[in-house]
Amino acid sequence: MAVLTRYSNPELLKLPDCGGLLENGKCRWLNVQKCSGVKCSYYQRPSSLEKAQERLRSLDEATQERIAQKYYGGTRPWAGTGAKTWR
Repeated sequence: MAVLTRYSNPELLKLPDCGGLLENGKCRWLNVQKCSGVKCSYYQRPSSLEKAQERLRSLDEATQERIAQKYYGGTRPWAGTGAKTWR
């Protein structure tokens, strides 16, 4: 018997790209019968890196500089164009 995955079942393709959505269409965090989509209070974007970078950009300059010096060797990979990028 073949196992259905998110990418082989057309109904599962309609579900949002959530960090808690498992390959079989069930939720990793909640015990629910059906995914409620982006209106779910537990919905998360799959990229936590993107979320972390948004948070870092929202900090004041002094705090960003301190974090960049301590963890990224003085670069700010979360900054937009024109800034030093992390390689």
